[in-house]
Amino acid sequence: MSGSLLNSTAVVVSLAIPSQVIWAYFAFAVVLAVGLAAMLLRGDWQKARGFDKLILFGPLFYAAPVAAFGTEHFTLTSGIASIVPAWIPWHYFWTYFVGACFIAAGLSLVTRIRARLAASLLALTFFLFVVLMDAPGWVQSPRDRFAAALVLRELSFSGGALALAASLSGKVREDAANVLATIARYFIAVPMLFYSLEQFLHADHVPGIPLEMVTPTWIYGHFIWTYLAAVIYAIAGMMLLVGRKTRAAANWVGLAVLFVELVVYAPIAVVERSSLEGFNYLADTLMYCGAVFLLAGALPREALLRNLTQVTEVP
Repeated sequence: MSGSLLNSTAVVVSLAIPSQVIWAYFAFAVVLAVGLAAMLLRGDWQKARGFDKLILFGPLFYAAPVAAFGTEHFTLTSGIASIVPAWIPWHYFWTYFVGACFIAAGLSLVTRIRARLAASLLALTFFLFVVLMDAPGWVQSPRDRFAAALVLRELSFSGGALALAASLSGKVREDAANVLATIARYFIAVPMLFYSLEQFLHADHVPGIPLEMVTPTWIYGHFIWTYLAAVIYAIAGMMLLVGRKTRAAANWVGLAVLFVELVVYAPIAVVERSSLEGFNYLADTLMYCGAVFLLAGALPREALLRNLTQVTEVP
């Protein structure tokens, strides 16, 4: 009797949630589960210490949303195809192609199968989004702060993938990896400072990535979390920009974004579980968190830098 009741409840819930939301959550959960299993099988968790354990989640937090967004290219094809620039032919082809690539890239990042190639292509893809779609849209409405936030969000996503590509380059390509990590640092630091200012000016909007959604009044603490994120972004963003204690700065920002993900976006996703918007805000912010942790993983430890400096100064 109880089993049939549970099955009936599950059917009702599944019918109440649109298929595009179910597919997004399904891809998200699969990639996250595969990533966790791969991490444990490789022994990464046992080897890591301190903040390095958090950095391990960078690829998972980044890849699971990417795969989920990939499913939306198949479930919301017409809407996504409509934002492809008019001068680019075959809108539907590119929509399906990018969606399939996102799903494959998500699995690649967490399993480390061709992960450097996948990360490099993701960095290029998000940078092309900035150049071909988001930046031109912002130019048309230069006073639209949300358009600016979208441009800088895609730039941050590009920076996160670029940082992962740098960390996977190995010692053979150490010089190239340092250049990529530096570019990634600027790609994330500049948006972070802009986001800090926006969150100070508009604390009623959700924290993390300051987009259109206003923080619901039923969220505990309400706008306090936006101010908290703004302060941490301001301090860590300046540290990243000037190159001081960069790894620690990225770690603290990643931890702050993960915190607001749990106290703000997870409750919103539960309440708005039948809405793709609720999921997209949850996944978007988690992906930003992953991008920051990926940057932390690509940056050198301060102690190592001091030792290298001391060695080079010895006559």
